Amino acid sequence: MNETSANERFMKAVERAHFRERGMHGSVGTQNEKLIHAALKNYYAPYADEQEIKIGSFFADAVSEDGIFEIQTKALYRLIPKLRTFLEFTRVNVVHPVISESRTLFINSDSGEVVSLSNPRKTRSWLDVFEELYSLRELLQNENLTIIIAKLKVEKRVYFKGEKIPDLRSKSARKKCVIEKYPSELVDEIRLENPRDYQRFLPDNLPECFTKAELSKAAKEAKSSLRTEVLRSVGIIEKVGKKSNSFVYKRSQNG
Repeated sequence: MNETSANERFMKAVERAHFRERGMHGSVGTQNEKLIHAALKNYYAPYADEQEIKIGSFFADAVSEDGIFEIQTKALYRLIPKLRTFLEFTRVNVVHPVISESRTLFINSDSGEVVSLSNPRKTRSWLDVFEELYSLRELLQNENLTIIIAKLKVEKRVYFKGEKIPDLRSKSARKKCVIEKYPSELVDEIRLENPRDYQRFLPDNLPECFTKAELSKAAKEAKSSLRTEVLRSVGIIEKVGKKSNSFVYKRSQNG
């Protein structure tokens, strides 16, 4: 399925989730990840009888012919007890939404008019993603585990009353608003189904042997300790010695 049709399917999933949230609560949601979570659940498992399925002592977000789906925005380590059980007998897809671009809309609640719209800004770095992957390092080589990094564009919609645009730096002003994170586009899905898929995180311009500092420079990151440890945990690189006070690594057979 091509990228355009995948995004069309995703936006339909967003519409269904948004309609359901309004139906349940009578208004748009508060500032949280519920809409993103519900939209992704609808995207990967569109039928209601596929969602919130009890398996043993745990509930899975969704179950389809492609396996179990768990959608987790942050703190992936919290899934570990559940994953250990699920991975024993079936494919598990951990969907990790990443907001790659965001913009803020201020909307007058009475008129529905968009009063102000900020320019899009980049929001999430790969360092954050590697921190999450690192927390699952003991499971990353499990043949039943797929990590799906869903890169999203998001609108932060701020609904306010009155004529003055609220200053969101003020806690009291935020309390008077209704704030919703609305996913506006599915930019990309990065699937990590086996250790070899992690090769994409190893820059091509590395020497045969390299230090973390050299990996950081090649990856254009301030530091690459977490990238290094994730690549080690899936067997893409291996430690082969030391140079001064730095460990030296090289590509393994998987890399």
